[in-house]
Amino acid sequence: MRKPKAAHPRMSHLACGCKFLTHRPLFWLAATALLLAGGCGSEDVDENRPLRVQVFTGAYSSMPVHVAVEKGFFQQQGLEVARLPANSSSAAIAALIGGSMDVVESAPDLVLANIDKGIDLKYLVGNESTNYVTLVVGNHVPLSEHGRDGIVRQLAGRRIGVNAIGSTVYLAAVLMLEEAGLAVEDVDFVATGSAATTLSSWQTGAVDAQMTFAPVPELLETLGLARPALVLADDGPPALQYRGLYAGWVANGELIGNQPARADAFIAAMRDAIDWIREPLNHAEMLELARRYAPVAALSEAQNKQVMDRMVRNYRRYWGYRISPAAIDLWNAYALRFNLIGERIPFADVVYAKAPTCTGTCQ
Repeated sequence: MRKPKAAHPRMSHLACGCKFLTHRPLFWLAATALLLAGGCGSEDVDENRPLRVQVFTGAYSSMPVHVAVEKGFFQQQGLEVARLPANSSSAAIAALIGGSMDVVESAPDLVLANIDKGIDLKYLVGNESTNYVTLVVGNHVPLSEHGRDGIVRQLAGRRIGVNAIGSTVYLAAVLMLEEAGLAVEDVDFVATGSAATTLSSWQTGAVDAQMTFAPVPELLETLGLARPALVLADDGPPALQYRGLYAGWVANGELIGNQPARADAFIAAMRDAIDWIREPLNHAEMLELARRYAPVAALSEAQNKQVMDRMVRNYRRYWGYRISPAAIDLWNAYALRFNLIGERIPFADVVYAKAPTCTGTCQ
């Protein structure tokens, strides 16, 4: 088993004893958030305290937690949960490391980067089993070529929106450009932020295409501003499809080592929640929960209903709690390609021993 590094030359020690990376700044914009999130280093797990689970405010990807609360799945497992908001995965991971959260949602690139530095993090359970990112292209942009590389090449000289420069979505776009024979300099990347600010960018004509995720593709299509051109789960490069884990729920060694029963209870509740979400018979109830926890603003009532219905239906295929070694291999290759880690990290060092796993195509 890969041993945690006792010390790392790229770590710097602050006065309170916390460790922060001084290189790869992409993943460490949230260093201050770690301090504000609850102190330095992990604190002892208190089994009498509710399990503190992070959610992204208004984000559809956090719906399994809300469903597990609303449908009583946590309660059935004897687990009391407190839902705590975070604005980004980097802030969530910082809070997890700082000890103010117990379980957070993240893609593996950020998790691998932290494990590479000797921080004890592991996936408990998946959330999405494949890449939910979609490339949408403005209706004003003609596409005469088909096929992934052909579509991407036609974006040369165009403005491509991403949620943030340096994010997982941005790096995926860079990889797709490179595979199509283009360089980063051949396009103009525009950081468009949240779904609301992304919509504003499109309404003002600031972008021509967008690498994005729910509810943005549904919003732009409903408003007649853009159409889906590539769904990465289907048409993206194999290196970006990640069949077996695109994002999931992460805990630190404190919880897993000291309170494994709570970790196991969380896994069981999330499995029940995702199975419930994926059941088409629950669509109407799921739609109501989505309107409550992941609402879409600035639309007419009819448009809102159309966007939400499309989002719930389209996203159903992405949910999945099983994690595959093949997906972790792909994430290792991705992280090495972008210098996020120094060496491959074994599956057993990334995924909890009792996490639900699979081989082949996971769902």
